[in-house]
Amino acid sequence: MDAYREAQRLYAEVMLSTASGHELVAELERTLQRIGELLPQAAPDQRAAVLLMNSSLAERLAGLPEESR
Repeated sequence: MDAYREAQRLYAEVMLSTASGHELVAELERTLQRIGELLPQAAPDQRAAVLLMNSSLAERLAGLPEESR
């Protein structure tokens, strides 16, 4: 699977996750890390999309209540 498709899969999994609280935080952090690792492997014309997925997850993580983190 290419880096872009793997990032899409990871993004979809975590966005559809039913986890909450600390479990959701852990899932988001793991996914952010993995997508970040995939970024250099993505085709040049797909890097912006991969970065946008990662940014979206970071915003979601930042928006969680303080007690969840």
